[in-house]
Amino acid sequence: MSHTAMIDSLRLIGIPGTNKVMMGEFSRLVRRAFDDVRVVPPKKDGQGALSYPFDPRLAALAVQYHRTSSRVLWGLYESSAARLEPLYDDLYGAVEADERGWFDGIKTLSVAVANVERFAAGGRQVVGTVKNAIIEGLATKGITLEIDPDDPDIRIDVRMHGERLVVSLDLAGRPMNQRGYRTERGIAPLRENLAAVLVMLARYDSRKEPLVDMMAGSGTIAIEAALMARGEPVWVPPRKPLALRLPILAPHLSFNPKPLFADANPMIVANEIDPRVVKIAMSNMVNAGVNDVTENFSFDFRQLDPVEIMERAEKRGLEPGRGLILSNPPYGERMKPDELLDLYAEMGDWCRQFKGWRAAFLMANPDFVTAFGSGRPRIKKPLKNGPLMSWFLQYEL
Repeated sequence: MSHTAMIDSLRLIGIPGTNKVMMGEFSRLVRRAFDDVRVVPPKKDGQGALSYPFDPRLAALAVQYHRTSSRVLWGLYESSAARLEPLYDDLYGAVEADERGWFDGIKTLSVAVANVERFAAGGRQVVGTVKNAIIEGLATKGITLEIDPDDPDIRIDVRMHGERLVVSLDLAGRPMNQRGYRTERGIAPLRENLAAVLVMLARYDSRKEPLVDMMAGSGTIAIEAALMARGEPVWVPPRKPLALRLPILAPHLSFNPKPLFADANPMIVANEIDPRVVKIAMSNMVNAGVNDVTENFSFDFRQLDPVEIMERAEKRGLEPGRGLILSNPPYGERMKPDELLDLYAEMGDWCRQFKGWRAAFLMANPDFVTAFGSGRPRIKKPLKNGPLMSWFLQYEL
């Protein structure tokens, strides 16, 4: 009895709890990029995975523009096998029978696993079994593949969803958060795709409102907000997705992809108290190509004048009584508890000067809400920030 089935899915893998965010961003991109494509509702594979019917045009769009995902995958096979021997036998047979041509022109591959702790064998054994099944299954077609862990033509992604082992092509070839614009980092920088999730959750509208990051660090939130406003491609040259090496997808990809919202002109203010970190942020913004729409300040946030910020927004044609404060404040690792609570209270006092605005934060300190004031946040959503359990909190000011 076969345990392995051939599938054909576009899989967006992200941070747990971000399915709706990933879905919303993808729908926005598709509406902008295509007039003749309708996206069907995806299947949810847990709290951080979406599965769409595979379409090469949508796959190309996702791997070049989708900022909230961690991985963009082409799902090829899924297996319910509980042991290595039947996994090999069934995957070998599925590869041997596969006529989709995803392997055309390919000479080298690598295999990586994720979330396979529930499988009966260890991760290295799963890697070896999948590798052998694919190489030996393709050999029956006269295709010879070699292992190249450093610079392969394709990267095979193997991960479990429930009791199913899903074997996919990783269309990016690397985590989607590794965009290429961060050549230097501040202390504890946000992952780029998590910053993009925060921008989506806060519903930033660059056409009508400014965005202020009062504690910008190395600038990741400000950069992602600017790039999303313009619909810029994910990858900063010379980085590019591995999918460009796939002849079956190459016609739908570009070596020089253009922004989808090229006429956008966002107003984004990034403030950071540490001058050294400000220099890092400015360098990252130049690398990302958004230094023309981001304004950098090096103040204690309490020295920033809300009236001046709103006046500048009005001069830009934006609505001064509407805007977004979006930040990732310190959680407590480098400050004493009393100092931290005082900081949160002063943040609340400063933010409440922006009447009609929204203020949103990624926060892992449970004492923040009480210290910040302004009552209960309108939105409180759990989010993982690396190993930390955090919350996205949003207030109406």
